[in-house]
Amino acid sequence: MLTVLSFVFVLGIAILFHEFGHFITAKIAGIRVFRFSFGFGPKIAGVFWRGTEYILSLFPFGGYVKMAGEDKNTENNEITEENFPNDNERFDKKPFFVRFAVIFNGPVMNLILSIILLTIVFFFSGTAQVTNTIDNVAENSPAEKAGIIAGDKIVAIDSNTVENAEEISEIINQRKDEIIHIRFMRNGDFLETEIVPEYNTEYDRAMIGITLKVDIIKLTFFQSVSRSIKMFFEIINLIIIGFLETFTGKMPIELAGPLGIAQMAGEAARIGFLNLLFFTSVINIFLGIINLFPIPILDGGQIVLLAIEKIRGKPLEPEHINFLYIIGFALIIMIFLIATYQDVLRIFSR
Repeated sequence: MLTVLSFVFVLGIAILFHEFGHFITAKIAGIRVFRFSFGFGPKIAGVFWRGTEYILSLFPFGGYVKMAGEDKNTENNEITEENFPNDNERFDKKPFFVRFAVIFNGPVMNLILSIILLTIVFFFSGTAQVTNTIDNVAENSPAEKAGIIAGDKIVAIDSNTVENAEEISEIINQRKDEIIHIRFMRNGDFLETEIVPEYNTEYDRAMIGITLKVDIIKLTFFQSVSRSIKMFFEIINLIIIGFLETFTGKMPIELAGPLGIAQMAGEAARIGFLNLLFFTSVINIFLGIINLFPIPILDGGQIVLLAIEKIRGKPLEPEHINFLYIIGFALIIMIFLIATYQDVLRIFSR
């Protein structure tokens, strides 16, 4: 049950913000919005307010915003004499950059949501900071043989003052099989010892067998915002590197479909709600980026079609657009099936 609820939460909030990005931009631009739907398929519930029908549909794996002038093949079903939109209320009659903003702001809202969620996480959980104080010393390690014990604080290596854990790790890694002089503080006294770092095959680096203490630092709201923006770009960088290494063959293709996302959401929720929010933030970054891929059925494909229309001075013929949609839909279905197959393999291989 926790896995199902977590999956609904993660997917639901991503869908709502994504579609709200399209919706609010269209409203601001004066475009008539007939329907705002959470989910696809048969209507479960709905309410009509200020010219727009807000509905909840049966299958919660997406949503849509139905605008005047968006699809000439189906919009006549929405039009009556009472709500017939004039040209100023039609999506297809708006300038290029207005239509671009309506489409683009769906993925943008996913990215904004990710920063909001990260800010909440950092504000309530703080941030971990690795200190220079030793928390644990491995048995028979170089550090233990040199007399280092838990609670000692490293202040200098080879007469060079060290300010943080990264400096300690880097210096040790550079001095494999060499004698280094470590100055540390114990009970207010300064002591020194000699240690020879040893290469660790598991971590592929030289180590002396110590674990440094981690402190949790509470952040103010503005510090949380700053930290969330930094983390946001770090995650995007990792995603881009992952895509590039997958496309170049350096990494195998690993996809997660609904089953995989549900499983990961459940595992995140079991650790804690803040961990679930962090996972939701990462999913929103993925969705924001993937939706900008130039696949016709996605927002990125819609932007490409707009750009083609801008260059040609007129839109592509309906039959050409429909053909591209079929290709895009087939590609999405193929990716979905591959991801689901990999989900099943991961679940049953455990």
